[in-house]
Amino acid sequence: MSKLSLLSLALLLLARPVAAQDSQAELAASGRDFALKVCGNCHVVEKGQTAPILKPPAPSFASIVKRRGVNEPWLRQFLSSHLENLGRAEKMPNPQLADFEIDKIVAYILQMKRQR
Repeated sequence: MSKLSLLSLALLLLARPVAAQDSQAELAASGRDFALKVCGNCHVVEKGQTAPILKPPAPSFASIVKRRGVNEPWLRQFLSSHLENLGRAEKMPNPQLADFEIDKIVAYILQMKRQR
């Protein structure tokens, strides 16, 4: 194999993690947008958003990411469950999220957790 081929191969291998990080960042950004639309009616998803309609609001995403045990497997299980045992007397509704929607929200919350 020539030096040029080895150099090209090395550059490709180095670029793969960057591409994965970009993809994860895009997924998290999409998760932020989705969470603002779907979760933002009850939760404070980020500072500066329009106030949630639920008074008082459900736990903020900032408070959720601070909780012990909040990790990818827990988030996926939680978001795919029926959620009927949560919250006030009204209970948290089951948003019936599709897997790709769960992927977005999980990516966003995990990004928030890494950045705190």
